[in-house]
Amino acid sequence: MKKTFLRAVALAAVMALSTANMGFAAGGSIGHGNLSVYKEGQLVSKLSGQNPIEDGALLVCDGKCMIKSEGISLIAADNAEVAVTNEADTFKLYVKEGRVDYNITSNTRTIAFYTPQGTYTVAEVVFNAAGQSAVKGYVEVDATGKTEITVTEGRMVFATAEGMKTVDANNRIVLAVTPTGGESALLPLMFSSAAVVGGVGIMAAGTQDDGDGDGGAGGGGGGSTDPEPEVPVGGGGSTGTPASPAL
Repeated sequence: MKKTFLRAVALAAVMALSTANMGFAAGGSIGHGNLSVYKEGQLVSKLSGQNPIEDGALLVCDGKCMIKSEGISLIAADNAEVAVTNEADTFKLYVKEGRVDYNITSNTRTIAFYTPQGTYTVAEVVFNAAGQSAVKGYVEVDATGKTEITVTEGRMVFATAEGMKTVDANNRIVLAVTPTGGESALLPLMFSSAAVVGGVGIMAAGTQDDGDGDGGAGGGGGGSTDPEPEVPVGGGGSTGTPASPAL
């Protein structure tokens, strides 16, 4: 009887361990929903339901889909194109096009946001109060490649070439578009020679960009009302055109 009980406990432990390993297989992210997976520009698989996600693979959502990693959940809109990579101290997020909502429940890792122009900015997560358990917002990339990162709850501190920029709740950071000659500066730069964002504009969430290159400065808890120019980001310097990251 005792031996049977011990075998049952051991089996339960093995099953629990297997489930945990599945959760962090293939890079540490789990996808939920219908996803098309691309590598080197080629469709390699279609996933449905819950599946491990490989780091660096470009994912295209058919309907809304979710990607969960340790301390962060992403909800991507229909037809959004996204890739993620997990590192011990950084979660890397690349949005090629579409909208991706994020919910960050741990500030032990920084978040690196990569743009279609091959540039990136790294953000530290700041909880506003001891009782706050999440930082929320979304990343949106339009057809031109213009990237906007909005914070709806909590705070993020972004590293740029001009120094640290704080974006509070209900504000956004706007990364302007610089032509890069096609898609030569896409996914591989998540893991190699991407350039730190050379200039940004910060404005209140919901503010419409008038398209003349200016963005209002809304960071720092309702800061200045003077316009802050939206500065083009620097190029990533890629020389090839692969469509998947060089891991």
